[in-house]
Amino acid sequence: MSKQLNPEPRAPEAVELHWLDGVPPNGMSTGTAFGLPWPRGAADRTTPFAATGKNGAVPIQTWPMAYWPDGSLKWTGHAVGSDLSNVGTGLTVAPGTPNEPTTPVSVTTGGDGVVTMSTGEFSVGFLPAGGTTIISSLGFSGSQLAQNAQLVVHVQNAPDADFSAASPSAANGTIVQPASIQRMLGRVENIVIEQSEPVRGVIKITGKYIAGSEGHGDFLPFTIRFYLAAGAAALRVVHFFIYDGDQQKDFIKGLGFQFSTPMSDLFHDRHVRFINTPSTSSTDATPGVWGEAIRVVSGLRRDATAAVLDPQFNGQATPAVSTWPTNVSSGLDALPIWSDYSLDQLSSEHFQISKRADKGGAAAWLPATGQGTGRRAAGVGYVGGARGGGVVFALADFWQGAPRSLDIRGAGTDVATTTLWAYSPKAPAMDMRHYDTVAHGLDLTYEDVGNPDPNPIGIGRSYELTLHLFGATPSRQTLADLAVEYTKVPQLVCTPEFYASQKLFGGRWNVPNTSNADAATIEKRKSDLLDFYIAEVDQRQFYGFWNYGDVMHTYDQTRHNWRYDVGGYAWDNGELSTDLWLWMSFLRTGRADVFRMAHAMTRHLSEVDFHHTGPFAGLGGRHNVSHWGDGAKEARVAASTLKRPFYYLTTDELVGDLMDNSLQADQTIMTWEPLRKVFPPPPPEGPGRLRIGPDWTALAGNWFTKWERTNDTKWRDRITTGMRDIAGFKYGLFTGNGAAVGWNADTAHLVDEGGEGQGSYHLTMIFGGGEFLMEAMDVITDEPEFDAAWIDFCRLYNGSNAEKIERYGKSFGSGGFNNWYAKLQAYAGDRLQNSALKEAAWNVIIRNTGGVWAPVRTIGGTDVLIPVQEIPDLGTNDAAQLSLSEYAVLALAPPQAVLNNAVDKDSWDGSTIASTSVEGTKFMPRRKGWRSLLCFQ
Repeated sequence: MSKQLNPEPRAPEAVELHWLDGVPPNGMSTGTAFGLPWPRGAADRTTPFAATGKNGAVPIQTWPMAYWPDGSLKWTGHAVGSDLSNVGTGLTVAPGTPNEPTTPVSVTTGGDGVVTMSTGEFSVGFLPAGGTTIISSLGFSGSQLAQNAQLVVHVQNAPDADFSAASPSAANGTIVQPASIQRMLGRVENIVIEQSEPVRGVIKITGKYIAGSEGHGDFLPFTIRFYLAAGAAALRVVHFFIYDGDQQKDFIKGLGFQFSTPMSDLFHDRHVRFINTPSTSSTDATPGVWGEAIRVVSGLRRDATAAVLDPQFNGQATPAVSTWPTNVSSGLDALPIWSDYSLDQLSSEHFQISKRADKGGAAAWLPATGQGTGRRAAGVGYVGGARGGGVVFALADFWQGAPRSLDIRGAGTDVATTTLWAYSPKAPAMDMRHYDTVAHGLDLTYEDVGNPDPNPIGIGRSYELTLHLFGATPSRQTLADLAVEYTKVPQLVCTPEFYASQKLFGGRWNVPNTSNADAATIEKRKSDLLDFYIAEVDQRQFYGFWNYGDVMHTYDQTRHNWRYDVGGYAWDNGELSTDLWLWMSFLRTGRADVFRMAHAMTRHLSEVDFHHTGPFAGLGGRHNVSHWGDGAKEARVAASTLKRPFYYLTTDELVGDLMDNSLQADQTIMTWEPLRKVFPPPPPEGPGRLRIGPDWTALAGNWFTKWERTNDTKWRDRITTGMRDIAGFKYGLFTGNGAAVGWNADTAHLVDEGGEGQGSYHLTMIFGGGEFLMEAMDVITDEPEFDAAWIDFCRLYNGSNAEKIERYGKSFGSGGFNNWYAKLQAYAGDRLQNSALKEAAWNVIIRNTGGVWAPVRTIGGTDVLIPVQEIPDLGTNDAAQLSLSEYAVLALAPPQAVLNNAVDKDSWDGSTIASTSVEGTKFMPRRKGWRSLLCFQ
C-alpha cells in the first residue's frame, strides 16, 4: 500500500513568508514569532537558519519544536525582533548564519536573585520567588517608568446580592447585606528562563494567589510569561490561571494585572489616553483617541491661548506657566485635579469612560459624556507625563472578553496605579455554578447529567497584555497605530500552496481548485459557510470572559436562535472538530479572518473546555449550556492533535503547556471511563474501559504530539502497544459494542472484551481521530498489521454487506453518517490505488444532503427582537465534519463523476434542498428519510 509521505530525505529549501493581513504593520513593538515545517531528514538541531526580508537581512532566533522519528527537525520556531524595517512585506527563511541584532536581548541573574531582561535602553527586573511583587521595575533610557507589578484577584464569598423586591430580607425588614470581598495577590513560586538571547527572551513564572494567614487559602494556580524582543521597549505578558475553588463559595469579583508609574510632571503636563476601535460606520479605519490632561486648562472662562492649549491637547510639554496669560495662571491652582480614571467595557457593545477629582475617594465619579462613550474600546491606554514619559498599556481581546476595565488611580499624586482588569470588578461576580439545580437528561435536552455533577474545578483562562514605555507622551497617531497592532496582532505565515506541499497534519487536503464545476460548487458552499460562521460570532455576540472563541452547537428554527439554554445543544465545545475545520480552512485558503477565528477557538477549547487539574485532569467537558457542566468528561475534547496547528504556526508556549496537561488523561479515564453509565465494570484484565475511537485515538494523539515534540520514544511505544493489540482483535477497529475495549493506563494495553464487530458506533473516527491516524501511519511505518486493520476500517465503513462478510465473516451496520466517512473511503482508495473507492467517496459527497442547507435568509418583524440572518436548521457538527470530509475527498478523489450522472435515482424521493450559496442557489437532491443530523454520545 502506498504511503502519502516521501520517506527519502530532502534538502531544506528557502521558505517564503508574508504578513497574514497582506500588509506590514505600522510598527512592531513586541516582535513576532512563527513556526515552519521541514521535510524529513532536511535539517537537524545543528542547522542554523537565517532570514532575509524584502529590504535586507533580518536577525532571527531559532529553536526546535518537533522532530521526525530519525531525529531531524519537523518543525522549528523562529522569532524576529521589533525592528521590521528590513522585513517589508515578507520574509525568507533558509539554512544559513543568522544576522545579529544591533540591540540584542540579554537575560542575567544577579546575586540577589533578581532576573533582568534588557535590550539596552529598556530593562525589566523580576524579583525572586517568595513574594507578591513580580516585576520590581521597568526602565527606559535610565528612567524607571513602571514598578511593583502584581497579580490581583478579588474573591467574593457568595453570589451578588439580589436587591429586587422579591429578595429575602432580615426580620426587621432591612435588606440582607452583600457578600464580603477579599483581595488576594499572586505569589511567585518559581522562575524559569526559557529563552535568553539574542532576538527574544522569555521568562516563565508560576505561583498561586494568597491572602495571608487570616484569609482565603492559597488557590488559583497561575502561569505568567514575559516576552522581550530585540530592540523593543515593550514587554508582552501572557497570564493563565486555573480555577480550583469552590463554586458555591468562591466568586471572582475582579482579576487583573496591576503596576505603578512615578508621576513627576506638572499636573497640566500629565496625561491619560484611552483608544477606541475604528467606527464600523465610517470609512476612516483610524482608531479614535480620548485624551485629557490631569489638570485641564481648555474650556475655561478665560482663554489660555493656543500656545498652551494646542500642546496640552497633543500631549506635548506646555510653555512655562510664567508665559501664560495671567488671568489663567493666577487661578491655576484652583482648578480640579482629575486623579482617577476608568474605562469600563462591561459588555461587547458599550464602554464608558469616567474620571474623579478627589484622590481619596470622597468625590463622585464623573462620566465623560459624548466623547467618553462608545461601542468597543481597543483596550489600549496611556498614563504619564509630557516630559517624564510613561506607559502605554494594552489588554488584548478587550471587548471580546468583556467584562473588562482599564483603571488608573492616583494620577494626581506622585505615583499612579494602573490595573488592567481582565475581569472587571464593576461587573457581576463571576458565578461558576451550573445553570440549573436539577438534572434534565439525554432524552429531551441531550444533556449527560450526574456522576459527576457539574464542577468547574481545573478549567482555566488566559489573557494577554503589553506594557510599552515612552520617554514622553506619544502622539495620538502613534497611539492609534499601536492600538491597531495590539488588537490585531501581526503574524507571519506561508502560502496555502507551501503548506499543502508539506502535507501537514496528515496531508489529506489541497488548495481550492474550481476548475471542475462540481468541485467549484462545493468550494463555493464551503466559502459561504465560513463567511456565515465568522459573521455569526458577531451577530449573536458569542463573546465574554469564558465564552469568547466558542460557537453554538445546534440552531433552534422555531425561536430563530441557537439553543443556548437546552442542555447538550448549547455551547459547542469543539464537538466534532470544529477547530480542526477552521485550521484546515485557513491552511487551504490563507484567509486572515479564518485564522483569527481558529486562533480564538483553540485558545478557548484548550483552556475553558479542558480540566487541567483536579479529579478530571486531562479530560474535557462535552457540549453544554455551561462549558464545564456536562457529566461526560472525555479525552477527545482535550486532544493535543487538535491544538497542534495553533501551536506549530504560532509557537505559542502556553498551548504547549496545555497539550502536556492532556497526558494526564491516561490515568483519569480509568476513573471516569466514558461507558461507565452504560456497561457493567470492566474485567480485571482491563482494568478500565474506553472506546477505540474517540478515546484511544485521542490518547494516542496526545502521545504522538509528545513524541514529536521531545523525540522520546517512550511515547511512541505507548501508541504501538495499542496498535498491536487492535491488530490482534478479530474485528480490528470495528471491535466491541460501541467500539468498547478494556484499557490499562499503566501498560497502555487494550483488551478485547469479546466484541462481535457490531461496528455501530458512528463517532469512532470523527473527533479528529481519522485525521490523526492518516498522519500517524505516514510516520509509523513498522506496524503493518495495524495498518492493514486501519485500511480495512477506512474502505469498509461505507462498504457493502458483501464486502464486510468477505473480510469478517459477518455483516454489520457501520452506524451511518456515510458522508462524514467518505474522507476515509477516499483515503483507502488513495492508499490502495483503487479508483472505484475514490469514485464511491466522491459520489457519497456529491449526493449528500446532510449539511447542505437552505440559503441564508433574513428574519425580522415581530418574530425576533432584532432582525437576524440565519441558515435554517444549521448544525455545527454537520458544518465541521462535512467540510473536513469534503476537503479530503476533493484532494484524494478529484471529481470522478458529473453530478447529474452520479445520483442513484432509486434512493431519492425527488425533493430538493438548497445549498448555502446565496447567489446562484443550486438545489441538491434530497435523500428519502433525510433528517437533520445529530451527534449522539
